[in-house]
Amino acid sequence: MQSYVFTVVLLISCFASAEQQAFEHATDRDVAEVLSEDLYKGANHHVADSVRSDGYLNYYTVVSEYGNHEAVSTAMLKIRIGEINALAELDELSKTEVFAKAAADAGVKQLKSVKQFATKPVETVKGIPKGVGRMFKRFSRQAGDAADATQEFIAGDDEESGGGDGEEKDDSNAAVDLTESYMGVDKAQRDWSRKLGTDPYSSNEVLQAAIKEVAWAERLGKFGMGFAGIPKIPGANIISDVNEMVWSKDPYELRDLNHSRLAATGADEELIAAYLDNSRMTPSQQTLLTAAIAELEGVDGRDGILRQSLNPDTEPEINFFIKSLTLLAWYHRNQNSLASVDTSAAIPAAILENGMSVLAFAVDHVYWTETIAQVARNYANLGATGQAREIWFLGTASERCIAELGALGFDVHVGVATMLAEQTN
Repeated sequence: MQSYVFTVVLLISCFASAEQQAFEHATDRDVAEVLSEDLYKGANHHVADSVRSDGYLNYYTVVSEYGNHEAVSTAMLKIRIGEINALAELDELSKTEVFAKAAADAGVKQLKSVKQFATKPVETVKGIPKGVGRMFKRFSRQAGDAADATQEFIAGDDEESGGGDGEEKDDSNAAVDLTESYMGVDKAQRDWSRKLGTDPYSSNEVLQAAIKEVAWAERLGKFGMGFAGIPKIPGANIISDVNEMVWSKDPYELRDLNHSRLAATGADEELIAAYLDNSRMTPSQQTLLTAAIAELEGVDGRDGILRQSLNPDTEPEINFFIKSLTLLAWYHRNQNSLASVDTSAAIPAAILENGMSVLAFAVDHVYWTETIAQVARNYANLGATGQAREIWFLGTASERCIAELGALGFDVHVGVATMLAEQTN
């Protein structure tokens, strides 16, 4: 009997081992394998050697004189580098006599140096959070009506967000604080963001503090200095007018603009209100997402995207969701016209008139993990039976992942970011 029990246990262990080996695991990589040298090493920064992954996005630590900054995704890395270069420009400006005189004329006795704001260093990324994959697991619990989704969004999810330690988290107050911080960004700060080519609602606290400080001396706006900053708001290479709207309009005006654009799509007023009240999105993110929805002109089912957008609850998740949608908008405008969008899963998919399904995934590098395998099987059921299905990756995928997706009937397109960069040059 003992021998029989041992054999059964051994067989179960073998089956479990085989199941584990059936999937890949995200691994650390050297930065030189992931990025070009000009990106991981610049005049004002360098990227830490070890690049981690959650199976979808890369996690970087950017080291600079102006603090260390975490960047989740290569797209966010480029934004952070742009912000560090902006801080370097502000640092040089703060050393000039004309700056000191303008500050004095504005009634400011002494402004802090840019480096004084970089007082909270960020350690090199050691542990990876649950990542964007948790969106797909969580979505099924939030796929009810907009009101239910909003209530769960406000209440938070202790299990997913690492809570459950007995302390009550007041996420509603956090949302109010975020809203107040957005509304507190004034015209002078937006003007400086325009000069520097940065997002006025960036989560980069060092940059925001530095811009707020120089905005005290509004006469600095008369300097006529040449700034080398390039607009870095996510997705701006696809939705070209978002930057100017975010720089030129205050948060209240942006809300009114977004409301009118969404109303024009025929979306339900209650759903629009739930979307606009989502304080976890910055005005920049919300304006970009709204613009992407508007770009899908004539596509059925767009209102479902508003409900989907209540699901992401961290900056990486939100940026992943928005960038995936902007890729669909790019596809609609530049590849094939979409007939409808399917919002039954965590990320919008699209259906063409002929029944072919299309999915855009804003990943850096994706492995064939258990999570992505389940996601792929779910999306493989979309579209008409017998029709082709496409998946477009912003970055790259492992050979195993490409092969497995091919076996599920997906035509896989990788390196879309490189293709878009070549088109804009």
